[in-house]
Amino acid sequence: MAGSESLKLDFVTLDVFTDKRFLGNPVAVVFIPAALRGRVTQETKQRIAREFNLSETVFLHTLDGEPNTAVTTREMDIFTTEEELPFAGHPTIGTAHLVLHHLGWRHVDTLQTKAGPIRVEAIQGQGQSKGDGSVRAAIPHAVHVHQQTLGGVFANNSAAADAIKHGLSSDADIRAAELAAPVVSIVRGMTFLLVRLPSLEHLARAAPVNRMDFGRIPGLLDRGEWHGGFVARYYYVLLGEEEAAAAGGGGRGDFFKMRTRMVELGFEDPATGSAACTLASYLAVSSGGAEKGAHFAITQGVEMGRPSEIAVDVVAAREGESGEAKIRELYLGGTAVAVMNGSISAASRQKVGDGAWKSHQQTRIDPRATAPDIKMLCALSGEVPEEPVVSRKTGTVFEKRLILKYIEENGKEPGTDEELDPEDLLHVKTSRVVRPRPPNFTSLPSLLKAFQDEWDALVLETYNTREQLARTREELATALYQHDAAVRVIARLTKERDEARDALSKVTVAPASVGAANGDAMAVDNESLPDNLVEHVHELQQQLTKGRKKRPVPQGWANSDEVAGLQQVAYTDLTVSQASSLDTESEYAAIGGLDGKLDIYSIQANTVERSLDVGEPVTATAWTGSKVILATSKGSVKVFDSGSETASFQVHAGAVTGLSVHPGGRLLASVGVDKSFVFYDLETLQHVSRGYTDAALTACAFHPDGMLFGAGTQTGDIKIFKTDTGEQAESFSLGSAVQTLVFSENGFWFAAAGKGQSTTAIFDLRKSGAAALVKELQTGDAQGLAWDYTGQYLATAGATGVTVQMYLKSAKAWSEPLRTSTPATAVRWGAEAKSLVVVSKEGVVSVLGVKE
Repeated sequence: MAGSESLKLDFVTLDVFTDKRFLGNPVAVVFIPAALRGRVTQETKQRIAREFNLSETVFLHTLDGEPNTAVTTREMDIFTTEEELPFAGHPTIGTAHLVLHHLGWRHVDTLQTKAGPIRVEAIQGQGQSKGDGSVRAAIPHAVHVHQQTLGGVFANNSAAADAIKHGLSSDADIRAAELAAPVVSIVRGMTFLLVRLPSLEHLARAAPVNRMDFGRIPGLLDRGEWHGGFVARYYYVLLGEEEAAAAGGGGRGDFFKMRTRMVELGFEDPATGSAACTLASYLAVSSGGAEKGAHFAITQGVEMGRPSEIAVDVVAAREGESGEAKIRELYLGGTAVAVMNGSISAASRQKVGDGAWKSHQQTRIDPRATAPDIKMLCALSGEVPEEPVVSRKTGTVFEKRLILKYIEENGKEPGTDEELDPEDLLHVKTSRVVRPRPPNFTSLPSLLKAFQDEWDALVLETYNTREQLARTREELATALYQHDAAVRVIARLTKERDEARDALSKVTVAPASVGAANGDAMAVDNESLPDNLVEHVHELQQQLTKGRKKRPVPQGWANSDEVAGLQQVAYTDLTVSQASSLDTESEYAAIGGLDGKLDIYSIQANTVERSLDVGEPVTATAWTGSKVILATSKGSVKVFDSGSETASFQVHAGAVTGLSVHPGGRLLASVGVDKSFVFYDLETLQHVSRGYTDAALTACAFHPDGMLFGAGTQTGDIKIFKTDTGEQAESFSLGSAVQTLVFSENGFWFAAAGKGQSTTAIFDLRKSGAAALVKELQTGDAQGLAWDYTGQYLATAGATGVTVQMYLKSAKAWSEPLRTSTPATAVRWGAEAKSLVVVSKEGVVSVLGVKE
């Protein structure tokens, strides 16, 4: 008779992210003693996880003589009912609470998962449970925002459209949010669609009725190491937008309070720590305000009667010249309560029986029969490893716990400069039988020789270590010297700058000098326009403001049906290979590129009529009358008239990032990374005034009445200045580096989009603070904006395509009559809003119009 050999394993179940039993998210922790480790296979663990039928089951590997205070790390494996996970949040918090509070092993400070080591600590008197205490875990992370969304795949891949359509919510608002949701991975193999919903009512309607097979959606996840793994939807509502007073915080700043649901694969999860960490990381990076730390208080599971309280703390840092925010520290916190304990019996292997076992025995290869004298020694300790692993890259054998510790500290393989990840380690099956020493170790001379050999090896290793230490000290001394020299140079330059500004403020300017008052001291900060231009600005503002209030929609202007019917009617390749900017005048368009070229494109003829070699990368383009103005990354502002360069300004100390022409056509404004904005007189072709801010400027625009000038900053603020005096009038917060902004022709709205954001924000100039944010439109990453003459239609251009957002004044509501999948970097309206001119980064200009 065939039979099985039974294993008896102890277990404890806990409810996580709560201090009350039968609430929160349950998890089972099964103890694997060191003596049984080799007998509990992956298949056995998977069967046990299916038996518990919980969202996750943890297998905690214990050591001999527990509590073993000499070892501060414990290994854990996490299984769902279908597969093993590299990391999951609520099993980590539950296991940490079990080890630190329930078992009392306070010496344990690390839990080793497949995603890497996780530092854990007990926090008494915090969180939900002041009696049992909370725990906090430093979560391993490699946050990655995927380029594609469900909406992008739906629009571009007809083969995947059916799979996506079947899995979407039946609610129209939730379905639209699912299509536009960013796809973010917290680690490789753990990915979530972060679906933001407008209200708690929408969150309650996100029922687990549909199952979406993400494995059948090609192109959703980036290729390579980020492709595949676990993917799920995570719905959330920022309570700060509707319940700021009740919640004690808002959806902006360093405190976020929100409600969430994780609905996927035909079930709902009461608490999802990995999804909460993913959401907190994405919001911290996209908001751009987490350098000093951001705290997230997340409530999940309310709708299914198991409320859970999750705490996430994030610290971000800006890296590189672009100032892109990256996650530096990520902590998941919460508490748990033990519910029950017991033991479970599992079959470890088949016993010898009849034909089935004998057949299996014939096909099994015994490694001891083929290589009885093979010995494996750890390359770090020189000892026979208890749990050997082999590097995929060099084939070197290591003790698993030692190499994981080395990778955590150095990130490389010992003795080489190659990077090494835990995924590059292969487990080696070895015999558990301890063989006797060979005969040459049974005599005293042999033992003395062995000791001498080991001593010689130890002395040689010590010498190599000291030599490496000496080299490291020399490198450190050189680096410290260079750092000290750099600090001294910066201090000297800062002092010289301050002295120069002080001297400049005391210099008087002769009456003939342009832009300065008679005999007055020059302004170091913001300068006013000359009197003649101030008068010009005031007169024009009175005329435009008076006419704007009674201005009707022109006869023949495009209606919503005509805008919705826009499609590509013409396109052509440019000589510009890296298009960066676009502006139009009459039936022509000027397109500048980072390759230093400028193309003049005829919209009617659909051809490039003229090309100019600027010689410097073009970052912004403006066209007024017969003048085409270009800004470059080398700080130049160049004016071309009828194809010839008539003026060139070198006022900015650094790249010029934006241009805007005053409604009167006489004034030109430029902004740059040197934190200043400059005004020019296009009639006299002279620089007339300059103003300074506290951050690098990235975009600019004049108000349609000309009295106000807006500039976006790298820090996420939009500053509004008075055109005549240069004084700051107001400031609005966007939350991330401003990519583009444009004023509406209605005179009191403006639109802005930030880098890395999937929405376009509409602000009201008549309000201030958080109340000024009128609407956030789900447009995708908007790199270019354009409002039509009537203020009804807002066109957006970005990597995910071109959209038109329509505001119906009578209904006070927004709609989206047009969305295309054509990638674009800039967009402009054509005559009567019946066409759009768009240009892509690859140098292709397209015209969207109504096909006859």
